[in-house]
Amino acid sequence: MSNIKLIFKYAFKDLLRQKIRTTIAIIGVMISIALLALVLFLSDSISVTFIDYLSIDAGGQDMVINVRHYNNEPVNRSNYFEFNPLIDSIRENVSYVDNFIPRMELWGNVNVSKGKNTSELTNIRESVLLSGINFSLENSIGFGSFIKPDSNNLLDLNELPLYHCAIYHEFNDIINYAINDTIEIRMGLWHGDQYLSRTQNFTIDQIFDFQLKWPIRYENRPLIVLDIETLYQLFGNETFYGRCNDLILTLDSGGNYYDARDLEGSENRVKDLAGEVQILIGINQYFIDLPKLDVLAFAEFLSVGITIIFVFVSMIAMLISGVLINGILKTSVEERIREFGIFRTLGSTKKYNLAIVLVQGFLLVNFGTIFGIIIAFLATQNIIIPFAEIIVSESIPGLVGNVTFSFTIFSIIISYLIGICVGLIVSISPAIKVMKLQLIESIHPYRHEDTLYHLQKRASVNYKLIIIGLILTVNAAFVLFIIPRIVIALNLVLISGTLIALLIVFLIGTTLAGLGLMPLILRIFIQIFRLFSKKLAPVYKIFIFRYARRNQSTILIFAFTFSFVIFTSGAFTFLSDQVVIGANLNYGADLVIETQGWQDPEEVDGLGFGGGFGGGFGGGGDMVITTDTEYSVNPNRILTVDFEEELLKLDGIERVSSVIASPYHLTQIYADNNEEFSAEIGDYAGLTKQEISLIGIDEKFPSTIKTEYIEFTQGNLETSFNVLFNSMETYTCIISEGLSVNLDLQFNDLVSITIYRGDESQIYEFIVTGVVATMPGFSDQFGRSSSSAIMGGVMISKDTYMNILDIPPIPYLDKIFIKLRPTSLSSSQSIETQIEDANRRLYDFDIINLEQSVSGSLSTFFILDTFFSMTLDATIVICLFGLLSSSYSTIIERKKEIGIIRTLGLKGNEINNLFTIESLIIMLSSGTVGVIVGWTTGLLLAGSINTLSDLPNLPTFPLSNMIIIFTISIIFVLIGMRLLLRKIRKKKIVQIYRETM
Repeated sequence: MSNIKLIFKYAFKDLLRQKIRTTIAIIGVMISIALLALVLFLSDSISVTFIDYLSIDAGGQDMVINVRHYNNEPVNRSNYFEFNPLIDSIRENVSYVDNFIPRMELWGNVNVSKGKNTSELTNIRESVLLSGINFSLENSIGFGSFIKPDSNNLLDLNELPLYHCAIYHEFNDIINYAINDTIEIRMGLWHGDQYLSRTQNFTIDQIFDFQLKWPIRYENRPLIVLDIETLYQLFGNETFYGRCNDLILTLDSGGNYYDARDLEGSENRVKDLAGEVQILIGINQYFIDLPKLDVLAFAEFLSVGITIIFVFVSMIAMLISGVLINGILKTSVEERIREFGIFRTLGSTKKYNLAIVLVQGFLLVNFGTIFGIIIAFLATQNIIIPFAEIIVSESIPGLVGNVTFSFTIFSIIISYLIGICVGLIVSISPAIKVMKLQLIESIHPYRHEDTLYHLQKRASVNYKLIIIGLILTVNAAFVLFIIPRIVIALNLVLISGTLIALLIVFLIGTTLAGLGLMPLILRIFIQIFRLFSKKLAPVYKIFIFRYARRNQSTILIFAFTFSFVIFTSGAFTFLSDQVVIGANLNYGADLVIETQGWQDPEEVDGLGFGGGFGGGFGGGGDMVITTDTEYSVNPNRILTVDFEEELLKLDGIERVSSVIASPYHLTQIYADNNEEFSAEIGDYAGLTKQEISLIGIDEKFPSTIKTEYIEFTQGNLETSFNVLFNSMETYTCIISEGLSVNLDLQFNDLVSITIYRGDESQIYEFIVTGVVATMPGFSDQFGRSSSSAIMGGVMISKDTYMNILDIPPIPYLDKIFIKLRPTSLSSSQSIETQIEDANRRLYDFDIINLEQSVSGSLSTFFILDTFFSMTLDATIVICLFGLLSSSYSTIIERKKEIGIIRTLGLKGNEINNLFTIESLIIMLSSGTVGVIVGWTTGLLLAGSINTLSDLPNLPTFPLSNMIIIFTISIIFVLIGMRLLLRKIRKKKIVQIYRETM
C-alpha cells in the first residue's frame, strides 16, 4: 500500500514539475475525447428527437386496426366495424395499450368556389377526404391539436356541431371557401355490398392546420374534418353508431419501445406487442398497421450515418490522442533515465519504474478524459443542439423546438473507457522500455539519449517474419471469412461501419508508407527555408536530423491528421460535384415537367358525380377508374404539344423542348385497345437483339438541355444531331454506349429497329449517327457499361417516332425541358409556381427545379463537410499541442546547446527564429506527406465510385481546405513557439551555463 502511495506521489510531483508539458498533454487528450463524447451525446439526442419525429410523421399513432378482407368472406362484410367489443377485449387482456381513438373516413367531392369573397361556384370539382373524429374523446386524452395556419398557436376548435365542418388550410387554398360559408359535399361509401351516397350542406367553422392529429402525409390530402356523430346521423345511427374504419391505438410510454440506435430491438418489441393484439382480435378478421414502425425503418440510414461518424471520430480520437500521449511519455522517460537508474540503485525493482510511467499515463488521460467529457456535455447542450435544430428545421419543419439534448450513462462510460484504455495501452511501450533498461547504462554519466533504444535483444526466433506472416494471414482471413458473413447479414450499419474502418486502416497504412518520403521532403523544405535564413540553415539542418527520432511521434500524427483532412475534404468535394453532375444528367434543363399518372391512381370508390382523389390536390373529378384493363390512365390529363405552346407565353422562358411518350407509356394510354407497344434494336442481320427505350425528341432538344454534360464516345454534338433531324433518305438514331458495347454497334453502322404494336411488328433500317455515354435528362437510359444496355436509350427525331409508331399528329408527351433566360434563373421558383397555378387542374404533372434540387443536396453535403472539417481541424490542434510538447522538451534538453550558439553570436530573436523554423519544417513536411497520401486515396475512392455509378470522373483537389489547415498550423506554431521561448531567449548566457553545467 505504501508503494502505491509513493508511486502516485512521485507521478504527481513529476507532472507538476513539468507544468507546460502536462498542460499540453491534458488539453490534447481533452479535445480528442471531447470530440468522441460529443458524437455520442449528439447520437443520444438524435435518437430521442427521432422518436418525436416518429410521432409527427405517424400522427402519434402506434397501431391502427382495419378490416382485413379474405377469400370466401361474407358478401356483406363491411370496412366499418364495431369498435367497442374490440376495445373491451384488448383492455381486459393487454396492459400496455393506453388509448383507443376511433375514426371514420370516406371520400366525396365539392365544387370549387370562384373566390373566398363570393358564394359563386365553378363547375370544377375537387375530391375530398372526410374524416369523422370524436372531439370529446380526443380532447380528453390530448391526442393531437388544431393550430392556426402558418403559426404554432392553438386554434379554438374543441367541437363541431352537427353538420358543421373545418377545412385543412392548404386544401382550402384550392377550393377557396371562407369561414361561415356553406359548402355542399357529395359523399359515398360501401357498406358491405350496399353503396350509400349522401349530399349535404355544411357550415364551415374553421380553416385549420394540425399537429399530431393525423399522419404527416395528410398534409397532401384534401382533408375536411367533421364530428363522427355527424356521419352517424347522415348514414343512419341504427346502422353506423359505434362503428369506424380506423381504430387507432397508442401505447403506454410509447417512447420506451422505439430507439433509432436499436432498430432490430425496436422492431421486435413493437411487433411482439402487435402480435398479441392481432391474435386477440383475430388474424383473418382484422389487420394491424404500425405507422411508427414503418417510419422507423427509414432510420436505418440515420443509424448508418451515426455509425460512420462514430467510427471515424473514435478511430481518429484514439489514434491522435494515443500517439500524443506516447510521444510525451517517451520524451519524459528519456529526460529521466538517470532518475530511474538511481531508483534502481537505491533498491527499487523494475516494476516500480514500470508503475511510475503507467500511473503518469493514467493521470494524464484521466484528467484529459474527464475534462473532455465535461466540455462535450456543455458544448453539445449549448452550442451543437441549437445549431442542429436550425439545420433539422429546414428539412423537417415539424421538429422546430423539439430537438432536445439527451445523454445516457452508457455514452459517458464509453468515452471514459476509450480515453483511459488508449492512454494505458500507449503508456505500455515507454514503460516496458524503462523497465528493461540496464542499470549501468542508465546511470552512465556520458550516456546519450540517441543510443538509448539501440540495445537489441539476442533471439533465436525471426520475429519480423512472424509479424509479416500474421499480417498477411489476418488480411486474407478477413477477406475470405469475415467479409462474406458481413455481406450475407445485409446489415447496413455493420457494413458501413466495417467499410469506413477498413478505409481508415487503408489510409493509415498508406500514410505510414508515405512517410518513407519524409527525408526527401525534409530536405526540400530545408532548402526552401535556406532562401529566407541562410545564417541559421546549417544549424537547424543538423538539429532536424539529429533529433529525428524524438520528432517521430509528432511527424506521425501530423501526417495522419493532414491525410484525414485532405481525404475527407476531397471525398465531400467529389461527392458534391457528383451531386451536381448527377442532377444535371437526371433532369437535363433548368425546369423539367414530367407527366404523372402513368400508374394506377389511388383507388377511390366511384360516386357517380366525379372521381376520387389521386394522391394530390390536383386530382379533380375527371380521373377515370377502369376495371377491365391493367392500367388506369386518363388521356385527357396527359401533357400534349398544346401545353408546350402555352409555356412559351410565360415571361422568362427562352426555349422549350418536348419528349414524346415512350412505348411503355403508349401501352398504358391505349390500354383499352389492348395494344402493347415496345421496341428492339439489333444488328442489320437481326442475329442479336435487345429491348430498348425509344426516345422521340424535337429539334430544339440540343439547344434546350445542358449540352456540356453530353459525352459522345463516337460522333460529336453538332453533326450527330444535325444528321438526326435533317436526314431525308434514311432513318437515323443516336444510341447508348452500353448498347454499343453489348451489341457491338458502331458509328455509321446500319442497324435494325423492330417496332411492336400489339400483334403487329415491323422492322425499320436505321444508321447510327452517334454513340453517347451520358445524356442529360436520360441518365437511366444512357450509360457506359454493358449492364446499362438493358432498356438502353435510342434517340430518334420526333417525326420519325410518330411515323414508325403510327401515333396521332398531336402526340402525348413524357416530359418537357425548359430553358430559362439567364436573367430569369433567379426567379425559377416563381415561374414554376405560375405553371402549376395555371395548369394543375387540367393536367397531371410534376415540375422539377434543377437549381433547387442541386442546392438542397449540396446543403446536405455542406453540413457534413463542415462537421467533419471542424472535427479534423480540432485534431490538427491536438497535433499542434504534440508538436509544442516535443519542441518544449527539446528546448529544455538543448539549453546547453542554446548557450553555446548564443556564445557564438546568435541573439535571442535568432534563437526564436531557429526553433520556429525547425518546427515549421517538421510540420510542413509531415503535412505535405499527409496531403499527398490523402488526396491520392481520395482519388482512388472517387474512381471506384465513378465506376459503380457510371458517371464521369472529374478529379478535384481541396485547395481551400489545404490552405486553411496549413494557415491554422503556421499561426499556431508561430504563436506557440514564441510563448515557449519567451524565457530562454531573455536569459543571460551565464545563467544558461549555470543551469546546465
